[in-house]
Amino acid sequence: MRLSLVKAHRLLAMGLGLFIITHLAVHLTAIGGPDLHITALSKVQPAYRNWIIEPVLILAILAQVFIGGKLVWRRWKSPQKGFWGWTQILSGGYLAFFLLIHSTAALTTRYLIGIETNFYWAAATLNIPPLQLFFTPYYTLGIVSIFAHLAAATYFGRGEKNARPSWFIITIGSAIALIIVASFSGAFYDIKIPQDYVDYFESYTG
Repeated sequence: MRLSLVKAHRLLAMGLGLFIITHLAVHLTAIGGPDLHITALSKVQPAYRNWIIEPVLILAILAQVFIGGKLVWRRWKSPQKGFWGWTQILSGGYLAFFLLIHSTAALTTRYLIGIETNFYWAAATLNIPPLQLFFTPYYTLGIVSIFAHLAAATYFGRGEKNARPSWFIITIGSAIALIIVASFSGAFYDIKIPQDYVDYFESYTG
């Protein structure tokens, strides 16, 4: 039996969702400081940083972006979108952009540049001028788009009858985004970025 785009999208979302939830949970530990975040990251990285899981994860992201793009286009052509239809389109489009850029940057930095993509890799972009002007909204919207897309799927999955669960999902997602971005930005403690990260990012800023 042929697998529909919607079903394939949902199946991939469930698999990638486990990785994303774990990733966000680790990033939330950054509120306790760099050492706590790096320790938490070191506990989960072996599960996906290996020659079996990492290629599968990369392929899953590429497949999800491709299928998601088709579904976004299908929703775009729908004559009656409404608020949640637009939420699904915009969050899906931005999420595809974020996943591609973030994944590519992480793999390039780690494998080609030889710099570890730990706490300081993300924190540097939020603490070195003028990078934070781009990366603050970039990361915030990236996290919010995950929850906004889930919220839209929840709304349509419930038969478009009750939007309260969807608004709750967006509210929680926005709070998580603010906590994570604030933590990496140094809102709760002073951050000293190691010199190799400073040199790497300043090479792009001139």
